[in-house]
Amino acid sequence: MKTSTGMIAAVTLSLLAGSALAEPTRDCMLEGTVYKGDSSDQQGVNVKFHSASKYDEDANCRMRRGEKMEFKLPADPRVKNAEDGSPVKYRYRQESDGSSKTELISVGA
Repeated sequence: MKTSTGMIAAVTLSLLAGSALAEPTRDCMLEGTVYKGDSSDQQGVNVKFHSASKYDEDANCRMRRGEKMEFKLPADPRVKNAEDGSPVKYRYRQESDGSSKTELISVGA
């Protein structure tokens, strides 16, 4: 009986340790607005972010006021086809190794 309990505890500890390592250092909901450039602008579409908050209740999203973040937004036809001034929401995750991922959550109201 002691052996099986010990094995379960060891497996549980391993799973807990593994999940702690996999947690991102930042998991934020970024909100912004789509801005369409004129026809001479090569980019054509820009997004200006105005707020960042926790992605969900348990997320970690520590940011200092005025902190600059640089990342590339994934190409998405929903943003490209959005009207000028449309609100957008992105999920931004930064891992402890410095890598990051940005995912479009919504465009429009």
